[in-house]
Amino acid sequence: MIKKLISGPVILGLAVAVTLQAQVPDRSIPGRKMTGEGENRMTDMNKLRDNLKRMLTLRRSGTAKTAGQLLGQVQKDGSLAGMNYHQEKVRGSAWEPYRHLSVMQTLAATYPEVAGRMLAFWIRTDCTSENWWWPEIGIPAAICKTMLLLDRKAEKGNPVRTILDRSRLFVPDGDRLKYKYTGQNNVWLAGIHLMKGLLYDDPAMVEAGRDAILSEICISDREGLQSDWSYHQHGAQLQFGNYGLSWFEDMVFWTAALSGTGFAFPPEKTALITKYYINGLRWTLSGRMMDINACGRQLIGSWPYTKYRQVRRSAALLQEAGLLENLPEPEGSISYPRSGYLIHRCGDYFFSVRMCSRKLIGSETCNSENMQGLYAGDGATMLYPGFRWHQASLALRDWYKVPGTTELQNPVSLVPSMRPSHNSEGDYCCFAEGSAAAAMMKFRNPELQADKAWFCFGKYIVCMGGNISAAVPGKVATTLVQSLRSSPVLLAGKALSEGTITSSGKTAFTFEGMKYLLPEKGDFHFLLDHRKGNWNTINFEHPSTPVSGKMLTVWQEHEADGSGQYLYVIYPEKEPSPKIEYLRSDGILGIRTPEGVMAAFFKPGKISGIESGKPGLLLDFKGIRKFVPLPED
Repeated sequence: MIKKLISGPVILGLAVAVTLQAQVPDRSIPGRKMTGEGENRMTDMNKLRDNLKRMLTLRRSGTAKTAGQLLGQVQKDGSLAGMNYHQEKVRGSAWEPYRHLSVMQTLAATYPEVAGRMLAFWIRTDCTSENWWWPEIGIPAAICKTMLLLDRKAEKGNPVRTILDRSRLFVPDGDRLKYKYTGQNNVWLAGIHLMKGLLYDDPAMVEAGRDAILSEICISDREGLQSDWSYHQHGAQLQFGNYGLSWFEDMVFWTAALSGTGFAFPPEKTALITKYYINGLRWTLSGRMMDINACGRQLIGSWPYTKYRQVRRSAALLQEAGLLENLPEPEGSISYPRSGYLIHRCGDYFFSVRMCSRKLIGSETCNSENMQGLYAGDGATMLYPGFRWHQASLALRDWYKVPGTTELQNPVSLVPSMRPSHNSEGDYCCFAEGSAAAAMMKFRNPELQADKAWFCFGKYIVCMGGNISAAVPGKVATTLVQSLRSSPVLLAGKALSEGTITSSGKTAFTFEGMKYLLPEKGDFHFLLDHRKGNWNTINFEHPSTPVSGKMLTVWQEHEADGSGQYLYVIYPEKEPSPKIEYLRSDGILGIRTPEGVMAAFFKPGKISGIESGKPGLLLDFKGIRKFVPLPED
């Protein structure tokens, strides 16, 4: 029985940054002593098989309703009708033969004879892919799960071992062994190794797989779980919605599967899994979707909604195990300094900022995903009025105009390059406590520079920028909004018609229940159009499915000689206009309200009685007295 455990305070109404000492996972294998022998160990093995079968059946319960329809697709020889089993080349992550394995797993719980025929066909055919992930992880994992559901073993001489043993948890490292991969890739291989131990009747393999999983349940300054409760993979890069979500799902899965056995996780490890949900993933959920800024490269179609459901399902398992209390929705602000990510949640909306730096990767493409996401980490903002958003906006988006970013509008390839970051010479810092948050980004690359800052307090968001200049010819624009529209857009109280409208600023517009105050003069552009798009423009493997809708895009064009600047304030239209003094000087952006001061110093300086001797965020606001330094070169 898993005991109820939440180590440390549960953060509800506010989020306080918690810094833990990072650990470097021990990737050598010292040869641990087994925690049980003989009859007790085999009892644990049998209990684990039963737990896994129950868990795997539970995972497939949502697709069991379609099993009857799937039966008709299975031929007498165990193949699927119309399947191309000889496809080795993969476009993106799509590999057609994997559908055979997916159907096989779905049928295994309710139609074991049919699933057995499908398994035999696969072993005879031995399909493989040129993409390493399939032969090393995808295929062995699916076969292990199917065999466990079918109560099969893999004795010596069984040809299935040839397929399963392509998955190798360890590789030689001098006279020792080490884990082949890191982060979530290591977790996947470890799970396969553990399941192989059950199929091979080898408790030592089960123990080694369990230990490898445990090695990834730690705070790391490399890939994996970070000290601010974010998650990194593929270098220093935020991966909440991709590898970090898989990590959470797998850790919860193995926590439940190993419970009640001698292989069970120790309490200090399950505490980290729970805290990752409480202080990390839980905050990224808006309405019934995951924040786009947290989804990483996986953006298309229903994926943000699917990710929401995945998080909630795993959290429910933690609750059932007594490891998690029933928590209210988060309220307030939280920042993830190691990942350049800030969230501000109030009762009316969800707002987030995603930044990058010379050390932090802002965006990636892999498996043909996120093919226009070059600017997605350059101070990209997401706003969800009423915690809702029109996901189809992404299929219709002009990706040169990502909300929150300041970018050259020259035609270039928008495919992200992981190294270097698009902010190749700049940096950022951020801070959040209670209902107040601030972030700043010194955006620098060989073509463009801009100082950018965000200040959030209560219902209000202030977005400021300055020192905008370009080293190459072309227009530079800061984008305020780009979204599907389902209601009128009012500029100075008047509804806008279709087409392009310009404004010189010192006005306000309202959209989807939110007011955008434009206190300064500027060259503002409003585009209201009916647009056609397609998801496969951002993910080549996605079917060509047309998308259309009415869009609103709002941007401000800048002089690119160093004098370019912007300022806009966002708040619910039912709220009163904020009382804000805007602080702007050479290398300084800030605000003063009746509650105090927040300022971003991009270089040492003084303004309106506020002074800083080095770059960073200075807050003297609602009892918060804090200075967060901007990392130095």
